Amino acid sequence: MRLLSVLVSLLIASASLPAPAADTRSLSGEIILLERLALPDETVILVDLASASDEPLHDQRAVTAGRQSPFPFAIDAPQDSDLVLRVGLSAGEDMLWLSEPMMIPAGEEDLSLGTIRALRLPQMGAASLLSCGNTLLEIGLLPDALRLRINEQILTLTAQPAASGALYVDPGNQASSIHMKGDSALVKIDGAELTECQILHPESDLSEGVWMIRSIDESPTLFPSRTELVFFPDGRMSATVGCNRLIGSYNRYGGILTFGRLAMTRMACPEGLDQQERQFTTALPRIDGLRIDPVAGRLTLLSAGTPVLRARK
Repeated sequence: MRLLSVLVSLLIASASLPAPAADTRSLSGEIILLERLALPDETVILVDLASASDEPLHDQRAVTAGRQSPFPFAIDAPQDSDLVLRVGLSAGEDMLWLSEPMMIPAGEEDLSLGTIRALRLPQMGAASLLSCGNTLLEIGLLPDALRLRINEQILTLTAQPAASGALYVDPGNQASSIHMKGDSALVKIDGAELTECQILHPESDLSEGVWMIRSIDESPTLFPSRTELVFFPDGRMSATVGCNRLIGSYNRYGGILTFGRLAMTRMACPEGLDQQERQFTTALPRIDGLRIDPVAGRLTLLSAGTPVLRARK
């Protein structure tokens, strides 16, 4: 009986132990900017890993604190799955530099990626990945156009009539276009047709539904049922924390999220709500990442890895 008791105790103890960590390897390199400019001291280095379907997985953030390009990086990555890597810099309000998405095949060896160029991006909204054979492209819907990012170029395409699906054409070069039907897309660049592309959809949809803001910088919001944060698929956003209405724009790339400039109504707010509103408007420009729990309906917006805003569906 004593032996049986010891075995039962060991089984209970082993059941309570945490699961072993997945095997990882190191991905490293350095980020450079082509522009010659002095970055603000609060500029944030972005290193972001997503799944092959562009679902956010793991990130690293570091403040440049006056350092200038190039910026070395290293991040631990799981060995057992294909990944998408993006690296870059964020300096707030429409100041975003980002590498093109890189597919990292599963493997055990550490990987040195060398020097990676990060380019200044215009508004792209909720960027989606297109998988075209061995090539990754990015597209972003805007209120009146579509942007395509390919080979360090960004093309702005406008909608054209189509018998089926959605057709977008470069007005300055009719030989460049995208014709989307469901989750597939036919892409032509200067008349050259790419391998049929698949649109990758992460499980967590930021633009699905209305988010209710529960806390800002870990301070609970007043009257959370009167707050809302809405992300539209075309890159627009709208929000209120109980008084004025804010409208603006955002960019999402995998686990990277940044906000553009905001406009706000100018009503006088009751005491308490005015302070909460100031706290909210100063928090948004600091945000550089997100995490979504689609099962629990929770959204966490981050700044340099620290939670800034928590919301629920």
